[in-house]
Amino acid sequence: MDRPLRQSGGLLWRYLKPQWGKVLLLLALLLGSITLQLIAPQFVRTFLDAAQAGGAARELLPLAGFFFVAVLSQKIITLLSIYVGEDVGWSATNRLRGDLARHVLRLDMGFHKLRTPGELIERIDGDVSTLAEYFSSLVVQVLGNGLLVAGIVVLQFREGWPFGAVGLAYALATLLFLRLAQPISVRLWARIRQGYAEMSGFVEERLNGTEDIRANGGEAYVLYRLYPLMARVNDLRVRAALWGGATFSTGHLLYVLAWIGTLGLAGAAYLRGELSIGTVFLLAFYIGLLESPLKYIRRQIENMQRALASIGRIAAFFDIQPQVQEHVTAGLPATAPTVHFADVSFAYKDRPSAQAIDAAADAKPANVLQEIDFSLPAGRVLGVLGRTGSGKTTLTRLLFRLYDVDAGAITLDGIDIRHAALSDLRRCVGMVTQDVELFAASVRDNLTLFRNYDPHSPPISDAAIEAALAELGLDDWLRSLPHGLDTELATGGQGLSAGEAQLLALARVFLRDPQVVILDEASSRLDPATERRLERAIERLLAGRTAIVIAHRLATVARADDVLILEDGRIREQGPRAALAADPTSRLAQILRTGLAEALA
Repeated sequence: MDRPLRQSGGLLWRYLKPQWGKVLLLLALLLGSITLQLIAPQFVRTFLDAAQAGGAARELLPLAGFFFVAVLSQKIITLLSIYVGEDVGWSATNRLRGDLARHVLRLDMGFHKLRTPGELIERIDGDVSTLAEYFSSLVVQVLGNGLLVAGIVVLQFREGWPFGAVGLAYALATLLFLRLAQPISVRLWARIRQGYAEMSGFVEERLNGTEDIRANGGEAYVLYRLYPLMARVNDLRVRAALWGGATFSTGHLLYVLAWIGTLGLAGAAYLRGELSIGTVFLLAFYIGLLESPLKYIRRQIENMQRALASIGRIAAFFDIQPQVQEHVTAGLPATAPTVHFADVSFAYKDRPSAQAIDAAADAKPANVLQEIDFSLPAGRVLGVLGRTGSGKTTLTRLLFRLYDVDAGAITLDGIDIRHAALSDLRRCVGMVTQDVELFAASVRDNLTLFRNYDPHSPPISDAAIEAALAELGLDDWLRSLPHGLDTELATGGQGLSAGEAQLLALARVFLRDPQVVILDEASSRLDPATERRLERAIERLLAGRTAIVIAHRLATVARADDVLILEDGRIREQGPRAALAADPTSRLAQILRTGLAEALA
C-alpha cells in the first residue's frame, strides 16, 4: 500500500504543479463552502428560538433571508468548485495520457509483441480515466470534507462535551473502519482493471481477425474463450459491489447509532430545560450534516482505492524501460553508406512460449541469427533469400534497431549503429514492409506520417509531395482525388487497391530521402499493370541508395547486385549475383534453375 501512495503523491505533484493557481482556487472555494455549511444552521437555531419566544415577523424574516442567502451562496460555490475541479482533473489526466502514450510508443517491439493493442488502450485510456476525479477534486475534497468534519465536531463540543464525544466517536469509528477496509478494495479493483484489460485485448484481437474466424467457422471458439473472461470480470465486480455494500451498510449503521445517541441526549436536556428547541434542532442537524462529509469521504476513499489500483498499473508501465537505449557518440553518414554485419548473433526474448521454457529450464532462447558476417558496399542492392523462419526479417529489424544484437555489431561506414541517435538512424534507414499501415487522415498526413506536426523536423511542402508522387507514377491518381492532398483516407486504406497502398508506402520513404532502404517486396499479389508501376517506383527509390531487399520472386533477384541466402539463421551463400548465377554448383544457380518456391521449399 505504501508504494502506491508514494506513487500517487508523485503523480499529484507532477501533474498538478503546472495548475497550482487553479488548485488554490479550488481549495478556497471548498473552504468557503465549508464555512457556509457551518454557519447556515446557526440562523435556523436563532430563528426557532426567536419564534418560540414569540418574536415578531420583522425579527424572523431577516434570519430566514440570511439562511437563504447562505444556502444559495454555498450551492453556487459548489457549482464553481465542480467546474474548476473538472477542468483541473481533465487537464492533468490528458497530460498523463499523452505522457503514457509517448512512453509506450518508445518501448521495444518485444514489449508490444507480448501485449495486445486492446490491453494497451485499456491502460492508456481506461486506467487514466479513473484518475480524472483523483486529480481534480478527490484529494482536495477529502481534505475539505475532513475540515468540515473537524468543524462540526468542534461546534458539537461547544454545545456540550457529550455531544462532541458522540460526534468524535462516530467520525473516528467510521474512518477507522474505512482504513481497515481499504486494502481489500484496492486488491479487488486492481484485479478488475486487469480483467478488463485482458478482455479488451482478446476482443480487439479477434475483431481484427473477423474474416478468418468467419471463413473457418471459429465463432463458437471465440465465444468459448470470451465467456470465461467475462465471467471472471463479472465475479470480481459482484465481489466488489458486495464489499462496497457492506462498507456502506456499516457506515450507515454507525450514523444511525450516532443520530440516536445525539437525539437522546439533546431530548433529555431539553426536557430538563437545559437546551432550547433551536439548539436541539442544531445538534440534530449537525449530526446529520456530519454524516454527509463522512459518506463523501467513504465514497471518495473507494474512488481513491480504484485510483491507487490504476496508479500502480500506470507506474508499472512507466517503470518499464526500452532495452534499445541511446548512447550517442557519433553521427551517421549523409550519403549512401557501406553496411556491415560483423559476426551478428541474435535471439528473441519476447516470445511467451520461449519465456515459459526459459523459466522452467533456465536456458537461453535459441538464436534466430548465428554469426552473420557480410559487407554490403555503398550504393549496391542486396537480395536476401531464404525459407520462412530463416531470419530474413530479423536481419532488417536489427538494422533498423527495433532490437539490439546479442553479439557482434552492425555498422554504417564503420559507425556502430548503437552509437548513433535513434532519430538519426530512423532518418538514415527507411523501411517498406508488406503490411502497409494507412491511417484515417488526409493523404498529406499519411505520406508525411504527420512529420509536419513535429516542431523538431522541417515540414515537407505540398510541392515536394506532388513531385514525389509524380516521380513514382501516382500523379494521375492524385488528380483523381476529390480534394487532392486534403482527401481523407479511411482507416486501413479502405478504398485503395493493394498496389496504390504499396505505392503510397514507397512515396513515404522517398519523401524522407534515406541513405539505406529496406524493402520487404510485396508485389506478388498485384495485377501486371500495377506491378509494372510498382517496379518503376522501386527502381527510382533504390537509385543511388544502399538497399536490402527481401526477395519473394526471381525478378527481385535479377535487380540485386549481391545475393545472400539464409538457412536456419546462418549464411548459406553470399556474393555478387552475376558470379553466383554463373556458377552451376551454387545455391543461387539451383534457385534460378528450379524456381524460388521449389528451391526453398
